[in-house]
Amino acid sequence: MCNGFGVIVTKDGRYLWIEPNSNGDVSHSDILRRAGIKDDDKLFTRAFVRVEIPTWKIGSFRFDEDSTLPGWVDEDAIKTYCNKLLKRVAPAWAEYKKVMDTAWAEYEKVRDTALAEYKKVMDTAWAEYKKVRDTALAELIEKLSTIEGYLKA
Repeated sequence: MCNGFGVIVTKDGRYLWIEPNSNGDVSHSDILRRAGIKDDDKLFTRAFVRVEIPTWKIGSFRFDEDSTLPGWVDEDAIKTYCNKLLKRVAPAWAEYKKVMDTAWAEYEKVRDTALAEYKKVMDTAWAEYKKVRDTALAELIEKLSTIEGYLKA
């Protein structure tokens, strides 16, 4: 899983990306699967590289490869194109986040009120249950002690 905005750059010059999950992270595996590209474990000769931009700002750009970039990679050209791409998609992500943050805050307000009401009803029901249980238990103990006394005689 890539942190933040993720791109797959292919040797033939394609830049592939998909929508992020609700945390803003893009899965390189999902990009490859959707594009019909088989993941390649030949690190130095594969036909694609993974790019990761964790903060959704070009300053955090990095290749998600442990010093195994294939020879065809032009790091500056890829970074330049990813910056252009990021300028197009980051505003949509920011808008989504803004809407989702507002919706989440509204949900929490409703959830907290509903949870408080639930707790109040549950506490009342639990208190009633304990009262009935304790009474029934006391009656049972009294009956058992009477039977025990009767059986000992």
